[in-house]
Amino acid sequence: MDLSVLSESHTNYWLVTLKGDIDTKTAPSLLDALTKIDLSILSELRIDMAAVGFLSSAGLRAFVFAKQKMPFESRLILIGTNAEIADVINKTGLTQAITLVADHESIQ
Repeated sequence: MDLSVLSESHTNYWLVTLKGDIDTKTAPSLLDALTKIDLSILSELRIDMAAVGFLSSAGLRAFVFAKQKMPFESRLILIGTNAEIADVINKTGLTQAITLVADHESIQ
């Protein structure tokens, strides 16, 4: 399955909306979209995962890359991850760097 990536700037954050599966074939397009964002000055990056069914380690690496390029105090938020993806992120310990929320309204 292909991956659709929509990247848009908002007043206080950047939103990346993903649709499809993130695997070794599609992760490069996610990484490409993330490298086009000036992550070094970003206070908040929101990634809408509601339409993502699968996340491989290549996708995890893209998220880690983004967080490493962002200022320490900034937030990387994944929105609407399914239970399997949330479980992987929890088990890998990435919840120390990545915030998981159910929907856009849950962001504080």
